[in-house]
Amino acid sequence: MQSVKGRPVTVGDPVQQRGFTLIELMLTLIIASLLMMVAVPSFSTFMARQQLAGDVNQLLSVMTFARSEAIKQRQPITVSFSPPNTPISTRRPDECRDGERVNDSGDDGPRYAYATWCYWAESPQNEGDAAIMRVGQAANITQPEGHFSLVFESLGDADISGCGDGDSQCEMTLAPADPEDAIDPVTIRVRETGSLRKVAS
Repeated sequence: MQSVKGRPVTVGDPVQQRGFTLIELMLTLIIASLLMMVAVPSFSTFMARQQLAGDVNQLLSVMTFARSEAIKQRQPITVSFSPPNTPISTRRPDECRDGERVNDSGDDGPRYAYATWCYWAESPQNEGDAAIMRVGQAANITQPEGHFSLVFESLGDADISGCGDGDSQCEMTLAPADPEDAIDPVTIRVRETGSLRKVAS
């Protein structure tokens, strides 16, 4: 025979087990809900910041690659930028055709529009076709606004005349995909010397 708190217990007697009360469970759920309300916006901001950092790093990678290839091959390498939702007469590279929309009503043939920015490095034309060397995409480039390009020359310097109104430098500003995110945009500067620099806007 066993005893519980001094009371003898025989086999078959129910033993009292202490569980959670309804109030304790409700308090636990309320605390968990409050923690999630605090954590979700922080996680969302973290993800948006990571996305922007990824876009910036990819753009720097493509341009650094284009400059090094221009020096290595001793020939100019062009980096072309195509904005979203702007019809163009030539299709983007295969890697940048997500969300492609085709309008066949143009007099000069079909026109193509896309959902995001795309940029690509290409070597000079070879028998009519330029060789695409590397491709990247960005959610939101806010400056310059339209199509533009820059050319890295064989000595590593850059022809930035096709990049907006910049006299001695070309500035590309990348912003978070959602304007509601409280994240500062990032600007990449390309100088005539071909140097690349990332600066906070």
